[in-house]
Amino acid sequence: MSINRMRRMSVLTAAMSLSALTTLGALPAAASTTESTNAVPTNAAPDRTAPNCITDREDKGKIYTTVWVTNECKRYYRVKLIMARGADSRCFSIRPGQTRMSKSRGVSPYLDRVVLC
Repeated sequence: MSINRMRRMSVLTAAMSLSALTTLGALPAAASTTESTNAVPTNAAPDRTAPNCITDREDKGKIYTTVWVTNECKRYYRVKLIMARGADSRCFSIRPGQTRMSKSRGVSPYLDRVVLC
């Protein structure tokens, strides 16, 4: 048997043993991965909170909540409304001095935060 084939067999045997131990619960599942459990996926961008010059006003209801967002900044932004207990808005542009409205449906939804897109 060649040395390369023996190495491949030993690596394969070790991997199968580790997989069996993880499946049986002898080792925690995190022990079989090399990545950190706190790592953010590379394709997911972190939420960036909108600046304080973007203000909001809510009209809360039991099923629908209407949110008005006003841009009091000197430049335009693309924002998204993150709702708690309701549907988030889509990303939309808002010019300086402009007010935009968004409705969210849910069970007593309310505005959690405004983020940049």
